[in-house]
Amino acid sequence: MRYTRILCSIFLFSALISVLLPEMLHAQNDTFDAQFYAQKSQDLQKKGMIFLGSWATLNILSGSAGYILSENDTKYFYQMNAGWNLVNLGIAGFALYGISQIDASALSYSESLGELQNLDKVLLFNAGLDVGYMAAGAWLWERGIRKESQRLEGYGKSLILQGGFLFVFDLVLYMIHSPLTNDLIQLSDRLELTASGFKVHF
Repeated sequence: MRYTRILCSIFLFSALISVLLPEMLHAQNDTFDAQFYAQKSQDLQKKGMIFLGSWATLNILSGSAGYILSENDTKYFYQMNAGWNLVNLGIAGFALYGISQIDASALSYSESLGELQNLDKVLLFNAGLDVGYMAAGAWLWERGIRKESQRLEGYGKSLILQGGFLFVFDLVLYMIHSPLTNDLIQLSDRLELTASGFKVHF
């Protein structure tokens, strides 16, 4: 069972990279078009939230079945997986709705830059929270062993897994998204204000 979980995690993380990496490889733009970067950011967020929603759905289904079919601490491991990912599924759905309400083509340069920088900050903040989730899981696991509580042990193991997934998810998303922000900032440095308007230097 342990090796199956590890293999599944490796597969899912590989899938995350394969889904999101093309956004980074095709993010170059040779014109001063802030909306290009805002749209790329939105596309990346949509793919990320769809991936998160898929992970959540998988955990809800497998967690519900595992809770019914398993015993001891494994039963509670699956129970926490299912419960935790009900929240993840809600977050993914809410985020997708929020993204759909923003028209990237209508954003100014400052608004586009603000959106990108805010997402970078949120992703790093979330990564810090993810470390806290893993630490809380380790504490519950250790406390469960001391108290001989299968419930605490199972919950602790689940928090470590879920926190670890979210940590990798947020960091990968940040590493792919932050170059978009940097490119947009650097693009503004190549502007020259002339009598007829802005000119871009390459």
